[in-house]
Amino acid sequence: MPAAQTIILLAHKRLIKPLAGLVKKRMATFEGYRLISTSETGEQLEEMTGLEVTHVFSARKGGDMQLCGLVCSNTIRAVFFLRDPLNTDPSEADITPFYRACDLNNVPLATNVVSAAAITLWLGRKDAERPGDG
Repeated sequence: MPAAQTIILLAHKRLIKPLAGLVKKRMATFEGYRLISTSETGEQLEEMTGLEVTHVFSARKGGDMQLCGLVCSNTIRAVFFLRDPLNTDPSEADITPFYRACDLNNVPLATNVVSAAAITLWLGRKDAERPGDG
């Protein structure tokens, strides 16, 4: 299996439903990847999409930092972190470290629904271009 077969899925509370909607709409793309998230978001995404999502710690316990570290490991294909720009809840995951990790490692980062849809289309196109990866 080639490197970068995992997608990180994160969303601030208000944006979990739109993220789940995108995943359901493009199920064929997301089914081909290992999905990973914090426990809060992962549980909700599993329930809403029916897909298996690997969970790390909650954001309150540093799960967002665990995921950010994975970006530097050359195993992450893309990061979806739908953030609420009006969010003031300090218990929500912080996106700031993801900006740097994704930029340093050339990993695409979606921060809103439109960029998430664009990256999803790119993932689908990239998957279709890989010979032998059904």
